Amino acid sequence: MKLKNINFKIVKNVILNKHQEKQILNLYHKLFTTIYGYDFYDAYLEVIKSKNYLKPKKDVLEVSPNSSKLKEVLDQIQNAENIWVIEVFNKHKLIGLGRIELTKNNVRLKELVLKVKNKDKIKFIWEKALNFLMSYYEGDYATMSVEVPFKEVKLLLLLDRLGFKEDANKIELDDITYLLSKPLEVSNE
Repeated sequence: MKLKNINFKIVKNVILNKHQEKQILNLYHKLFTTIYGYDFYDAYLEVIKSKNYLKPKKDVLEVSPNSSKLKEVLDQIQNAENIWVIEVFNKHKLIGLGRIELTKNNVRLKELVLKVKNKDKIKFIWEKALNFLMSYYEGDYATMSVEVPFKEVKLLLLLDRLGFKEDANKIELDDITYLLSKPLEVSNE
């Protein structure tokens, strides 16, 4: 993968084919086990050494909060009014996406999941995506927020370098992610 071939597209109410849906479920499954830990169904998938997330049957959803969250993500991506999606492409191949929540004055990147293993490339794609989003929404919204799992130290350092800060007034004890924000003001210089 050549990093110069990375490009982005912002869309609303994405129509997913079965292959894209499976890819997205697998990317989000990895993220959700990082953020929320393993539930009973995740443990089962580990035991059977499944390399792919397999949709559980309806009766299993009760003991699989991560799978319920995955269903929510798919529903939001395809149907929610205030959720947009940033798609990440390597040339024309979808390699990742993230949910963007739009509120009155704020753009919030809820997550960015990538089908990339190299940590340096992940960091580069994140930086490129954030710069793309900031320029895309600049002037239309007052702030941009990014949600990052606690364990993602390199992403936190990247966000700090890009000027994102955590608001002490918005920190809650039960938070499992950092929420960092930055003003999106148009420079008058």
